[in-house]
Amino acid sequence: MDCHTQSLQSNIGQHTDGRESNAGRRYLEGPKERPKTSDRVLNLYEDKEYDRTFDNKPMHLYDINFIHPFQFLETDQVRLEPFVPAKHIEGFLALPDSSWNVMGDLGPYNRQTALEDIEAFRSDPQCLLLAIMDKQRENAGMDAFAGVYGLIEVSEYMDAVFGVINVHPRYQRTHVNTHCMSLVLSYLFDTLRLIRVQYDAVIFNVQSIKSAGRFGFKEEGIARNYNGLVPASKKRKGEEKRQSQDMWLGSMTDYEWETEGRNTLKEMLKRMPVDTTSLE
Repeated sequence: MDCHTQSLQSNIGQHTDGRESNAGRRYLEGPKERPKTSDRVLNLYEDKEYDRTFDNKPMHLYDINFIHPFQFLETDQVRLEPFVPAKHIEGFLALPDSSWNVMGDLGPYNRQTALEDIEAFRSDPQCLLLAIMDKQRENAGMDAFAGVYGLIEVSEYMDAVFGVINVHPRYQRTHVNTHCMSLVLSYLFDTLRLIRVQYDAVIFNVQSIKSAGRFGFKEEGIARNYNGLVPASKKRKGEEKRQSQDMWLGSMTDYEWETEGRNTLKEMLKRMPVDTTSLE
């Protein structure tokens, strides 16, 4: 024990007038046994089934609980609207199981697990789940649900992350994803004035990574085990399972959007749209 410690112990229990202090006594005596947690807090946890409160709420009564104002986003071909289970759950469940194979620990879903994840998304004010509506098919009276876009970690002034993009496989190599990306990036950069948008993809989702580069996202690197380990019961096997949570990270800044990203997507939107009413 050095001189400083001896001096501290000799004086810590005394007031300046020589009286012993409570703080000093506690220091010299050491900590007392702490009360049990159950004696100090209330814990009403119950292992119960998911409360399906929001299953049947119509769109005009459904609270999206989002930190920013939001209006429907649309071009002449697609519309992005908040995901409302009463309107969109059947389309969501119709997404092929195989479409979730490159989505990390998301999906495939049954009705119960879908509603659980959708409600978890809604309950976080920094998340927004959007339904993609195909206006060609909608105008023709056909099933118009085309997939989902999900934003996470949307901060008030700084950045946002694409948490999920699952466009129905029938729309591969069509205009749909390009129109959606243009709408969302314009909303994030031009309306919300954010300064950075991040794009994640599991490393074996080669098509998604190529799309990100085509849209103007710059590679930042690989984040290993980015979201932890996938439960053994879920999807991936062998080498792909080991890689399932290694994530490719890309981003776009507000400067990149202003100088090239916006114009790149504007040119891509000039592409002749596919007749989606003929798609199976």
